[in-house]
Amino acid sequence: MASEFSSEECRWLTIGIGGLTGVEEVISKKYPNCIIYGIDPVNPGNFSEIGKLLKVGVGLKDGILPATKEDESIKIISFPRLLDEFVHSRLIHYLSIDIESYEMIILPEILKNGKFGKENITFCQIDIELHDPKKGIPLPEATNLNRAKWMLDFIAESSPYLPIFTVSYTPAHKVTFVNIENHECEKAFKIKSTIRTPIS
Repeated sequence: MASEFSSEECRWLTIGIGGLTGVEEVISKKYPNCIIYGIDPVNPGNFSEIGKLLKVGVGLKDGILPATKEDESIKIISFPRLLDEFVHSRLIHYLSIDIESYEMIILPEILKNGKFGKENITFCQIDIELHDPKKGIPLPEATNLNRAKWMLDFIAESSPYLPIFTVSYTPAHKVTFVNIENHECEKAFKIKSTIRTPIS
């Protein structure tokens, strides 16, 4: 974060904890005034010792994911409702999302032409794990998605997001996006000036 930005304004949101909290522990120590939020209905690990935890699923609308032989039913709340009632803000400085291919369903809906395009939802940085829809946990809505095409669509002309880092590993593809249009994001991270700085 920019040195002049007050970390008391910082909001970090992890969707899909998966029992792993190492990054959040580092952030909480580096930015102790940053509020860290976590969402995971099944495996939150020790997240409640680091930040504020909500054990629900996230979706395009409110609902219930029916129980299976292995798991109990899961309460689903919509993305805007999650931000309003849990985070109490629609501007998040850092989003980490890993929800087994559903990230490719929900994130495009925050863009201008998406379901939530007029909901004023802004993420300054997004760290996403793009899962192969044909591997791992089956998700009917994502079956026909192609990760390469998804990325091209997500950074299309109308998108404020620019990819700055990517690494591939089995079974996911990690990508970091930054918001290059929002003034609050620029205030917090000085993204434009960083991108324009020549590498020596």
